[in-house]
Amino acid sequence: QRRVLFFFFFFFQAEDGIRDVERSRGLGDVYKRQVYHWSLNKDAQQEERDPMEELKRSVREPRRRVTLRYTELRLDIENRVKQVDTFMKDINNKEFPNPMVVKNREEIRSGTFLTSKSCIPIQAFTVPGDTFESEAQLLGAPRYKKAGPRTHLYYNPKNVKAAIVTCGGICPGVNVVIREIVMMLWYGYKVREIYGVKYGFKGFWAKTASESCYVRLVPGIAENEQVHGANIIPVADLHTLGGTVLGTSRGEFDAEKIVEELQARGINQVYAIGGAGTHKGLLVLSKLLKKKKTEISLIGVPKTIDNDIQIIDRTFGFDTAVEIAMWAIHCADVEANSAEYGVGLVKVMGRYAGHIAMHAALANRDVNICLIPESPFDVYGEKGLFEYIMKRLKERHHCVIVMSEGVGAAVRDVVLKKSKAKDASGNLIPPDISGFLKKEIVKYGMEKYQLDITLKFIDPYYMLRSTPANSSDRELCSVLAEYAVHTAMAGYTNCTVGSVGGYSAMIPFKEIAESKPHLITWDNRNWQRLIQSTGCLLYTSDAADE
Repeated sequence: QRRVLFFFFFFFQAEDGIRDVERSRGLGDVYKRQVYHWSLNKDAQQEERDPMEELKRSVREPRRRVTLRYTELRLDIENRVKQVDTFMKDINNKEFPNPMVVKNREEIRSGTFLTSKSCIPIQAFTVPGDTFESEAQLLGAPRYKKAGPRTHLYYNPKNVKAAIVTCGGICPGVNVVIREIVMMLWYGYKVREIYGVKYGFKGFWAKTASESCYVRLVPGIAENEQVHGANIIPVADLHTLGGTVLGTSRGEFDAEKIVEELQARGINQVYAIGGAGTHKGLLVLSKLLKKKKTEISLIGVPKTIDNDIQIIDRTFGFDTAVEIAMWAIHCADVEANSAEYGVGLVKVMGRYAGHIAMHAALANRDVNICLIPESPFDVYGEKGLFEYIMKRLKERHHCVIVMSEGVGAAVRDVVLKKSKAKDASGNLIPPDISGFLKKEIVKYGMEKYQLDITLKFIDPYYMLRSTPANSSDRELCSVLAEYAVHTAMAGYTNCTVGSVGGYSAMIPFKEIAESKPHLITWDNRNWQRLIQSTGCLLYTSDAADE
């Protein structure tokens, strides 16, 4: 009896605890990548209340445990699903069954393949920023179609001619994406004509001095016998290599020439690996193909080492970059602790967003100061950066600083030499402050405090770009590549494949090309954790007064 009484006491106490936690949560606590659990109220089910009204009511009354099944909400928010262009008029067309559907195999089940209405779950909302600021924003948040294999295809695999191109800067994992696209096309869909286009967009129509920029891609050496030609590249071992086996470039985009060459060669699928600039080019290309009424599937695989695409959870290469940056910070910490007044200064990638610097600092745990483009600061003054460095050197005799490459734009009280130069993609190159800091930190310490500062500067910029992908990024690359192939074979086009709310989704080019970079805000949880970890605030008089 005691055991039974104890059980009921514990059960009801636990229930009360859960309810108290749920009651304490308001709309502001619902984050875009957080699952907000909804449960169906029996009374609501019996009275057949309108699902959307129930959702609105539950938002207005956070104490009331009234919520909905995901399936019941799907029809109500169908008009908020971002539609993706498709060539297939009837998604259930049975002319070309998916070759991966094998009868009498236990591992292939009906739930493995998606339908035309498959969307990411209701909780995988995406909105600008980190939080839902209003009820209207919560209810009106867009959703995307799920990426994945379909039971029936638009393309006959025997007639597919696919091309893969890499654009923009290199980053860890590009070769993995190339490999996995080839592997899925070859073994999953039995496609035998797969081409690699060298040196970016210009490779579609330009030629090098000695050869065409088109090469045949095959899984391994054994498959060479099935393909005839001189320029053949086996991809079996590409996942162990950094960079891109196809080469890359920026700019030199000519939509007319690209379409003309694709039509001449009979290519009907294009897989483009690149960032925001690449997707802007793909958007222009898609409009031209529509105008010419040409059926060529354009599929993107998002690539930016800075992880600053607004919609997507994470881009490949970012985890590897953080890992390499973390070891560079470790070396800077060793150098700083080996001198009487030692300063280790590490510069990492991050032209407009400081995600690499922030996450590397959080992972390393030895960073004392983190400078990012989104956080303005003063160099001089009582509450400035230099005074904080001097205070730490006098108390602890060492200081480790991590800075993003674009942090020069965040300096408020020093006029740096600003350049109007742009890279080949048209991106403005921010002023470089690393040379100024290297010189002035040492000078400031000697002139004002007679501190003989030893400063070591480490710039692992190209190491972050060129290293092979780690295990986490390899897995992400394989998912993106395989789902890109599934998307094209099902007849979808003009979209990129990315992770949204933990689910692989098809995102229209326009969403990527026209979105603003995902920047770190003051209320970002990770940024707040870093401030607490380092013990320092923004180096401005405004922040200090607040």
